[in-house]
Amino acid sequence: MSAKQGDSRNKINIKRLTLYALVTAVCLIVGYLESLLSIGLTSIAPGVKLGLSNAVALMLICSGDIKGAWAVNVTRICLASLLFGSPISFVLSLSGGVASTAVSSLLSRSKNISAIGISIAGGVIHNVFQLIAATFIVGFGVVYYLPILIGLGAICGAFCGVLARAALKHTNIFEFEF
Repeated sequence: MSAKQGDSRNKINIKRLTLYALVTAVCLIVGYLESLLSIGLTSIAPGVKLGLSNAVALMLICSGDIKGAWAVNVTRICLASLLFGSPISFVLSLSGGVASTAVSSLLSRSKNISAIGISIAGGVIHNVFQLIAATFIVGFGVVYYLPILIGLGAICGAFCGVLARAALKHTNIFEFEF
């Protein structure tokens, strides 16, 4: 039975899949543009970006759609690595993305932590786990970036948290019934 024939279960999946596909596409575009414009941050530490695509995953997490955040984040990381990256960028992005999504998902269960707090923790964890992965690839020397990456993770996480909170206040894209 097709979705047109009235199977509500298929309609639900089609709506959800469409939303995730659109959100992933926006994340890819934003991530690509961000990589072109983040020259100032990369002078501080190699590969540093604001992580604006992570604000979308945060919006999904704060809306209670943890599975959606995982689907969008992992799909975005895989596609971005295939389109714009390398095997090394894939490993680094996946390690940071999985760790930050896991921590953000766990923190979202607490009613005492705001979207900004969740995002700061996610930004710091993302950078720490990328650094752990980098030590396996290039050696222990990269550990000296840890203080810089923790600070930048907190700053960029705060920025993305403010952005996600503002977007959630002014849109209801993630609040419709599936």
